[in-house]
Amino acid sequence: MTETISNNEKSFNILNKLILNGFYDGHISPNRIELNRKKGLFNSGDNHRIIGILNRDNKFELDFDFKFPMNVAVKIAIGIGIVFSIVSLIYGNWLLPIPFFIVPFLIIFIDFKLIKKKEISLLTSKFLELYVSEYE
Repeated sequence: MTETISNNEKSFNILNKLILNGFYDGHISPNRIELNRKKGLFNSGDNHRIIGILNRDNKFELDFDFKFPMNVAVKIAIGIGIVFSIVSLIYGNWLLPIPFFIVPFLIIFIDFKLIKKKEISLLTSKFLELYVSEYE
C-alpha cells in the first residue's frame, strides 16, 4: 500500500510548515513534492529523499529514493556486480558471487526498504500531527 497526501490547500500549508519549522528541506510544486529530512542527531546520512508525484486521483503518492550522487553510484555498483557474477559463473566459480555480490546486495536492499518505511511513516506522522493541531 502506498502512502498518499491529498492535493489541497491544507496539505500545501502543512507541507510548507514542515519546511519552515525546520523538519525538512525541499520544494513543493503543484505536480511534485521533493523533501529531504534535515540533518539531526539520528539522521546524519542525508542521502535519501521523499518524492511525491501527483496521480490520477489528485493525491501525491509518496516514494523514496537516493539523492543525486548516490543513485548513480548504486546503479553503477549493481551493474558491476551483475557483470562480475555473470563472468564468475561462466568460469565456473559458483560460490564467488555469493559473498561479493548477492549478500551485500540483499543487505543494502533490506536496509533501503527499512529506511523507506521509517522515513515515510515519520513524514506522515509529522504531517498528521500538524494537521490535527491546525485544523481540528
